[in-house]
Amino acid sequence: AECLLNGCQRPGILFSAMASVTSGPLVPSVVADAPDESRATSPSSVISRPSSQPIGDDVCETTVLIIGGGPHALAVLSALHERALAFGEHMTPAAFEHHVGYANLKRVGSVCVIDPGAGFIEGWRKRFELLGIKHLRSPAFAHPSAFEPQALMDFAIRHGREGELVNTPATSHRSGPLAAEDLQQPLLHGLPSTSLFNDFCASLASKLPHRWLSGTATGIAKGCNGSYRVQYVPSARPAAISTVVASAVIFATGPAGEWNVPVPFRAALGTPSSSSALGTPSIRHTEELFAAGTMRTVGQHRRAVDRLSMLVVGGGLTAAQVALTAVEEGHRVVLLSRRPLQTRAYDVDKEWLDLRHTNRMRFEFLTATSCERMRMLRDSRGGGSVPASYMERLRRLAATTDSLEVQVDPHIDESTVSLDKGKVLVNGAAFDHVVLATGTSVAPMLSPLFKQAQAVFDAPTCGSLPKPDSSLRWVDGEDLFVVGANAMLELGPGALNLMGAMRGAKAVAQELHGLMWTRVQKQRAAVRNMFELLAASSDDASDDASDDASDD
Repeated sequence: AECLLNGCQRPGILFSAMASVTSGPLVPSVVADAPDESRATSPSSVISRPSSQPIGDDVCETTVLIIGGGPHALAVLSALHERALAFGEHMTPAAFEHHVGYANLKRVGSVCVIDPGAGFIEGWRKRFELLGIKHLRSPAFAHPSAFEPQALMDFAIRHGREGELVNTPATSHRSGPLAAEDLQQPLLHGLPSTSLFNDFCASLASKLPHRWLSGTATGIAKGCNGSYRVQYVPSARPAAISTVVASAVIFATGPAGEWNVPVPFRAALGTPSSSSALGTPSIRHTEELFAAGTMRTVGQHRRAVDRLSMLVVGGGLTAAQVALTAVEEGHRVVLLSRRPLQTRAYDVDKEWLDLRHTNRMRFEFLTATSCERMRMLRDSRGGGSVPASYMERLRRLAATTDSLEVQVDPHIDESTVSLDKGKVLVNGAAFDHVVLATGTSVAPMLSPLFKQAQAVFDAPTCGSLPKPDSSLRWVDGEDLFVVGANAMLELGPGALNLMGAMRGAKAVAQELHGLMWTRVQKQRAAVRNMFELLAASSDDASDDASDDASDD
């Protein structure tokens, strides 16, 4: 498990899945729980209920409950349904299964997912659409199929969509970024299009048994039989409260936290005039725009001839997108950031994603104190960055038109802000609108759900982050786990990205295999001599190969 958590690769061993994501409908769907003997790893215990099932009008029982529906939650679901790891020294999956005895594993656990959306990565997909992101920053081997790095590439090839893996190197080479012994195919280093990634996730989710509960988790308590009772508010019935009873709970809620608001804007942001209707003087945060489902900051009722002045505060992708959208609407925009705009290939230092350096970086991180880890987390993120394509557009507009001006002010927190005569005054300059594209803090412990969990279970924390152990178990002796942003103190700065999603999912799945899988003993007839025993072994190997063929 530690080897999987650290992402290390022992000679002769390839950590990948035995079965790949096969072709199917490219739409999100909910899969009913059903017995499935095709995927698993070694179990350690058995549960009594093999499927998620209601046990009352507002109570549902399941084995594992995942709170959250983003890429990290999907990665956990994928890992929980994984049956075995394929070792390189075995020529076929059947040979590996027959050697280690995993062929007799049967899935007995069930999974429920609570999320306000209607399906996996809904929030992720909507934000990408609003921001106009056409391609991911992560390479094709980073995705929610935790144990199978090549799954997204295989999906693209199977559907004739290799052309949607852009910036693919012409040849493979070991010296390039993110190089690893088992990741040498050039296509694996391509950047997938957003549509390809979304379709892959939809196909993956449609093949993984689970029950989707659309709602918001609000509380958690320990049941008298050792299970966990999680209350949630159904999206379709906001006044109701329902309950899920689970043997294990995984918190995959994403980087929840407060809005980052520069000090001078805090008072004005909360005044009635600042939150008035679009088209009047206002100071708004981009989280409000995301909630409204638009990057347009000015109401459609304004006449096209009205050219407004707008200040956009921020230095990341969202700030760039808001500024470009406002310019397209015909307004004059000032883009203000604390430092010159930067372009980076990834949102963290690339050494955290380079498998040649990841182990060293994690060793240095894990040997540091909690306070030092918090500092390392802050330093490694390095603030927002703008993709190269957006940077080129910003520079071109700033150089050739009067619609966009890019300014740098390291003393934004010392600015003077006021509202006067229908304008927002910032350091004496008048604007019709101010948009704060300053993001949110990563502070899960500010969430009421996490606060209650911490109080009920005396869960360890450091600052505003949970403090899990190396298996991402939040509380010693409890089957409560955290992934993604919630596990940053253990997984490091890369916890937020897709590589962190894969690593976290593997760690949690290793701990919960005993709940999800059990071994079924095959009954053998008595044999009269050793020749019949050899014949029986040969038959078993043939059966295993047949099963794999049917699974494929």
